[in-house]
Amino acid sequence: RDLSAVRRGIRWLHAREVASAGKEAEYDCAGARWYWLDRELSSNVAGETGAVMIYRGARAALELRGETSEAALAFAAEHERAEARHLGYFEEVVPRHMHTKLLPVWRAAGFTLGFAPTLVGGPRALFATVESVESFVEDHYSRQIRRLEEDPPQTPDVRALVHLLQLCCADEVHHKDDARRRLEGTDRGVLFDAWAFVVRLGSALAADAAR
Repeated sequence: RDLSAVRRGIRWLHAREVASAGKEAEYDCAGARWYWLDRELSSNVAGETGAVMIYRGARAALELRGETSEAALAFAAEHERAEARHLGYFEEVVPRHMHTKLLPVWRAAGFTLGFAPTLVGGPRALFATVESVESFVEDHYSRQIRRLEEDPPQTPDVRALVHLLQLCCADEVHHKDDARRRLEGTDRGVLFDAWAFVVRLGSALAADAAR
């Protein structure tokens, strides 16, 4: 995937913010000021980093349990590949000095979030966790897309950025729907709802920290 147009779109939006503040645009400088989009993209890098680690943690837990469900292992492997692809996109278009310094925390937290519930509850706990995480991520990407679409002018490079976000969002919706489908017919009791609330709240707080 050629992401050069996306990079140009990001730099154009950053330069516009800098110009409106009456300051010189220095996006590629390590000391560049972060604006709305920079903070959002930082949270995307962090979120995709954490997502990759969720599936790695889940796979480790499934293997430690001696899980024989090929479907659960394939689910984790398939979605990990998609998240790794997303992470590669954002790492290519967002310079390192625009990444949150908390990435090691995100890696550890993501692995733990995938590992611990799966170790205790097996595939069902994995699917419940993924459904909750991806529900938050869908909203997260959708808010970014709406703001960019409602903020003219829509240059071709900015539209390329919107298209990338839409592509990633569509994948996250697929992950959510896949996990939800695999939970059909299971009892969604109080503990299930409580866990979903905790995961969504934690995801929101983590995204804010990455900004």
